[in-house]
Amino acid sequence: MCSRPAGASAHLIDGNTLIWQGGKDKPHVRLYYTDSGTIKANADGVFDFPYVTLTATSLTAEQQAKYPHLKDAAAFALPAGKDLKPLLKGELVAIGTDADGILQGATLVQSAGALDALYAPEATKLSYGAVVEGNRVTFRLWAPTAKSVKLALYNASHQKSGEVAMTFDSASGSWSYEGGSELVGQFYRYDMEVYHPLSRKVEHYEVTDPYSLSLAMNSEFSQVVDLDDPSLKPEGWDSLKAPHSQQNPADITIYEAHVRDLTGNDSSTDEEKRGKFVGLTQPDSVPVNHLKALAKSGVSHLHLLPVFDIATVNEDPAKVANIGDDFSKLCQVNPDVKTSQFGTYCGGGQTVGQVLDALKSGDGKDNPQVQELSGYLRGVDSFNWGYDPYHYTTPEGSYATNAEGTKRILEFREMVKAIKQNIGMNVVMDVVYNHTNEAGLGPKSVLDKIVPWYYQRLNPETGSVENSTCCSNTAPEHAMFAKLMDDSLVTWARDYKIDAFRFDLMGHHPKDQMVQALAAVKKVNPEMYFYGEGWNFGEVQDDKRFVQATQKHLGGTGIGSFSDRLRDAVRGGSPFDSKDAIRETQGFGNGAFVDPNEMSKVELATALHQSDLVRLGMAGNLKEFVLTDKDGMPKKGAEIDYNGQPAGYAQDPVEVQNYVDKHDNQTLFDNLIYKAPAGADLVRMQGVSLATAMLGQGIPFTHAGVELLRSKSMERDSYDSGDWYNKVDYTLADNNFDKGLPRKDKDGDNYPLIEQVLGQHVKPSGADMATMVSFYQELAELRNSSRLLRLGSGAEVIKRVDFRNTGPDQVPGLIVMTVDDGASVGADLDPTIDGLVVMINATNQSQSIGDFRDGNDQPIDLTSLRLSPAHHASNSIARDAVANGGTLTLGAWSAAVFIKPQSGEQGLGLPVSKKTDLSTLPPFGKTDIFIRGFLGQWDPVNQMAFSGNYMYELTTPVAEGQLGEATLKIADANWGAINYGKCAPSDVLTISAPLTLCKGGDNVGMTLSKAGNYKFVFTAMNKEKPTLSVSVAEATP
Repeated sequence: MCSRPAGASAHLIDGNTLIWQGGKDKPHVRLYYTDSGTIKANADGVFDFPYVTLTATSLTAEQQAKYPHLKDAAAFALPAGKDLKPLLKGELVAIGTDADGILQGATLVQSAGALDALYAPEATKLSYGAVVEGNRVTFRLWAPTAKSVKLALYNASHQKSGEVAMTFDSASGSWSYEGGSELVGQFYRYDMEVYHPLSRKVEHYEVTDPYSLSLAMNSEFSQVVDLDDPSLKPEGWDSLKAPHSQQNPADITIYEAHVRDLTGNDSSTDEEKRGKFVGLTQPDSVPVNHLKALAKSGVSHLHLLPVFDIATVNEDPAKVANIGDDFSKLCQVNPDVKTSQFGTYCGGGQTVGQVLDALKSGDGKDNPQVQELSGYLRGVDSFNWGYDPYHYTTPEGSYATNAEGTKRILEFREMVKAIKQNIGMNVVMDVVYNHTNEAGLGPKSVLDKIVPWYYQRLNPETGSVENSTCCSNTAPEHAMFAKLMDDSLVTWARDYKIDAFRFDLMGHHPKDQMVQALAAVKKVNPEMYFYGEGWNFGEVQDDKRFVQATQKHLGGTGIGSFSDRLRDAVRGGSPFDSKDAIRETQGFGNGAFVDPNEMSKVELATALHQSDLVRLGMAGNLKEFVLTDKDGMPKKGAEIDYNGQPAGYAQDPVEVQNYVDKHDNQTLFDNLIYKAPAGADLVRMQGVSLATAMLGQGIPFTHAGVELLRSKSMERDSYDSGDWYNKVDYTLADNNFDKGLPRKDKDGDNYPLIEQVLGQHVKPSGADMATMVSFYQELAELRNSSRLLRLGSGAEVIKRVDFRNTGPDQVPGLIVMTVDDGASVGADLDPTIDGLVVMINATNQSQSIGDFRDGNDQPIDLTSLRLSPAHHASNSIARDAVANGGTLTLGAWSAAVFIKPQSGEQGLGLPVSKKTDLSTLPPFGKTDIFIRGFLGQWDPVNQMAFSGNYMYELTTPVAEGQLGEATLKIADANWGAINYGKCAPSDVLTISAPLTLCKGGDNVGMTLSKAGNYKFVFTAMNKEKPTLSVSVAEATP
């Protein structure tokens, strides 16, 4: 017999229902509660606490749909009329006993569902935080389980100046206090008494406001602030407009940057502004002039890595050391350095950067001293990517010239104004609502202290906070977290004029919640754009808890997601490769098959499939786009394979971010070092790789420094690797290559390969970097030169875009995309041309192509084609590009856009080629399809015949003696990829009523009620949700 509850596997999902599989078949199930203390058995083994008796019940269809991961667990009802609200303020334990009252199991109870049901309808109507209106300040905190909440006030010296009790509203679960305008500028925290399941006792602590708009240094106190205060607005702030319309998101080209990377080590930026928000306000600095040049070429959006308040950088400048500081300061802020092998440098006289530079010469896999010293710097420097949320709606203090109070607000706005007015770009903010830096009772836990076990997503059995994201996962499926996120986003959009948001690990959010958030923010900015990481993993994988905001679900929402399809096809392999596998897996952009390195294992079939993925990516990764694949088969995007998943998933190209480089993983240049053969032209390879993203129909996403051949010295994950590895040099003096081996804990397994490939390539010169800048700007100018490269609509892409040089006889490494704007295709989107051709030559030889055919298989006149005037005259990515008599020629490792000029009215453009009607082809190709299990025949005998229109048919007789219950499945001969069964336990197949099938589903049941010929029709127009129907005709005598 246990004396303490085990885990937390019981769930109160509303005010009346508890789910607990452990209570199944138990004669007695009770819910014990206590207002304080811990529920456990006394010395006699008895739980001597108040309780209510629960009765077995069944979940409604609505409840099952809302909690799919719990839908099969036993359900119990609370007594009618029982007020659950007071019980939620203390510990709850579910207990099951046998008929004699002997304990069989006990577990803590998770109650987030009940909190939503009982409080959210009223709570979501209110405003939270310290809200300044006129001469009043209203403080409101949602804390329905708290026993008491007081407002603790602090003066500018952080000394407590007062404490007032807050009033509880039992309808909303919120606590409030109203004061006068004299409170504006004051620091405050909430003094709380609340039961916390982690300690299993009532805790008493102070906590900052999750709705904080301003903070003290290092986020120790929240601060009351009026964001409409004129002193917090730069001149002209209220009238500031975005320089670019976002009505058609296809017009967007994104440049992703970290605040410190932009100016942190730039000598042309005033020292006090380096690595700060205001570093971007200096109009004449080298980085700012560089960004202005990119904007002029067509880069429309500056994406800033997290700039909200984070938990992992010390905001006190006296307590940090950076590579520009004297080494003695590092020894001061990290005393462990004094007793390390680097202690001899503590006397000073050299900067940390100078010491690192001196250590390079002796650096190697047997003595990786550069990364070892960097390890002492990590944690005490000013660098971190910032995916460590502390307060979601306050600018990060370390990027302000003074982290104490409101300076961060003014300087953030000054930065936004400078980006829009001086640089000429819209502003994107990287947001991280999927996790917090800490949960529980830790010093940097906020949400989980205020409403324990509500804001964080918990393991359904143990109650521990899930951490699949990296840290303490949040639960945006809960109403009040969704509201917190909505309110935060609205604040950033309205009060800081953010134009678009990028969501970290968006797949951990419900799709409906993301759609709701976008709608909320569009009330502030109707042209708002969202995009994010639609990865599918963790405890929510495959929609286990809700329909996720993952790639496959976002089609039709207008929300973008990063495409790993084009990325992996161009770079080769995957971001998770290590050791020799990195070099063995070349991609389209670094010589797969056509220019192999000495270790490459890429064969022709793989290289051609990579090209198909590139083509599909350049068509916006549309699920309905029809492409002739490497085998000569016409396939929709959703039918092309990407590691066992449909490659195409978008409805419109604006729902896809095409990229070959971003802050995660090795830079594009470092990836080339790993994969390209010795002596390869890395500059042109980098340009060609970028061309696949920048000249296609998806939204191009580019990483700061990709135009500079940026290296992170082969670092795979530089999130906390400091300025040494992350440095970007906009003077073009150094691309940061070969600065010492990367972090051993991240890349130690790759050290032998790194040392092998370092000797195969020469460090780029300033001239090489300048050439790459020219390539990047040229690609941006080309994209901006014609609406045909920015169609935006899936329907327009499907009718206008086509690819030549496809199928089994294609030239490997050559992509040729045509976009039609002729009279037969509809609206004249670009009055200057009747069409264009994008040609990408990822081979080491010149390539030529001609003889394009239209939909009637007739030749298209190409004689008027010429090179786009948007190409540069020198340092052009279009090396040796020529259009001559209908033949297009392009030099090795080059990309070009050819145009078909329009004279007057629309002429004959570049119509798409003849496409086979997919309904006339078997959906599963040459794979045979069988009905298995019917009338006991499980062997692959009952083969279905393809009859056209995506349908397979089989007619089989059923005799009188065979009537009764039958089961079946639809599968291939080997129970392989094709294996369909019922989607829900209650599903049955009935006469003349099509049944939707699911992959891997259980056997389908049906009743054979009369003898005759049973005709089965399996329709696989949608292979994710095919249908099976059956009809019966009397047997012919």
